[in-house]
Parts: sequence; structure tokens; C-alpha cells
Amino acid sequence: MADDPLMRTVIADELERIRELLEKMGMGLCADPQIITGHMDALQTIDELCQRNENLSRTLRAADMVAEAGNITLESLRVRIADALTGLSD
Repeated sequence: MADDPLMRTVIADELERIRELLEKMGMGLCADPQIITGHMDALQTIDELCQRNENLSRTLRAADMVAEAGNITLESLRVRIADALTGLSD
């Protein structure tokens, strides 16, 4: 399978755009105390999605994506990727 650095960069850029939009939306929602009170779980999910996109875009940009995957700061994502990579090497 060909590894196209340009395509990886384009996808990483799109993930960053998604993160920026989600972050902006989350910040807007957090400006309303009633929304915070009534929708904390949803706001935390938005934050997790932002983190996931940030980690994935950084991994896509790395020269060694497998090594960078070990530096993912969102534990659930890091473990899921490690498990998938382990499954590929079996």
C-alpha cells in the first residue's frame, strides 16, 4: 500500500478543522450555565472528540506514525490503536 504524505497531510488538516469547529461550538455552549448544568456529558464528549482529532492529526503528520501512536494522550484511543496494531502483527 502506497504511503502518500500529501494525502496524510490533507486528512490531518481536515481533522484539525473539525477539532477547531467542535472546540468553538463547545466554548459557545459553555457560555450558557443552563447548558453546562443540563448537558455536562455531551460537553465532555465534545472535548473528547477534540482530543481525538488532535491526536489523530498529529499521528498522521508524524514521520513514524506507529511510534507517534504511542504518544497519544487520550488513553482509550492509544490503547485501541495499540491493540489494532498488535492484531495486525499476529
